[in-house]
Amino acid sequence: MFANRNFFSRLGFIEEYEVVGKVDFELFPKPLAEKFRRDDESVLATGTPMPQMVELFLSRQGLPDWFVTNKVPVLDASGKPAGVMGTVQRYDHSSGLASGDAVIARAVKLLLDRPDGIRSLAELAESLGIAYRSFDRRFKQQTGLTPKQFLGRSRIQLACERLRDTPDSIAEIAIDLGFCDQSALTSQFRNRMGLTPLRYRRQFGR
Repeated sequence: MFANRNFFSRLGFIEEYEVVGKVDFELFPKPLAEKFRRDDESVLATGTPMPQMVELFLSRQGLPDWFVTNKVPVLDASGKPAGVMGTVQRYDHSSGLASGDAVIARAVKLLLDRPDGIRSLAELAESLGIAYRSFDRRFKQQTGLTPKQFLGRSRIQLACERLRDTPDSIAEIAIDLGFCDQSALTSQFRNRMGLTPLRYRRQFGR
């Protein structure tokens, strides 16, 4: 792996040599690393770029944030994929996606700004004046995630903030964010972040 200063600084490294040669599993929680590895393997196998994917990253400091990633194949002399090059930039909530799909950009902003206020994705689609099936398809085309997946990750991001910055109980956070109970939050949190909410609070809480 090679990376520029902004990227390795985000991960808590000071110099480039500290990150060169490392693999995803040495830098990110296992669920994130597995997802990144699957994407790389897909680009290598098909030669098809994966542009404009909006993804949630967790830094070594436990700070979750959204980024737009692009992955393209690096071709050898014969024109076959030999590697993957990716770019990562922080997602700007105010400017939306570069695709120009204003409806999906607005949906992304709503899901990022108030994930705890979204109770029904079907109602969200209706409020945007679009049929849910079309909404689901266009959303995945633009972000690489379904609306349901994106909402789940937005809720996890907000859960991280509350676990880190407030004394609220995990059960209270779960209900406030739309999970059916604490167990549901714990399961999704562990699957996404690689650790339980309680362990996250103990490790990163202020």
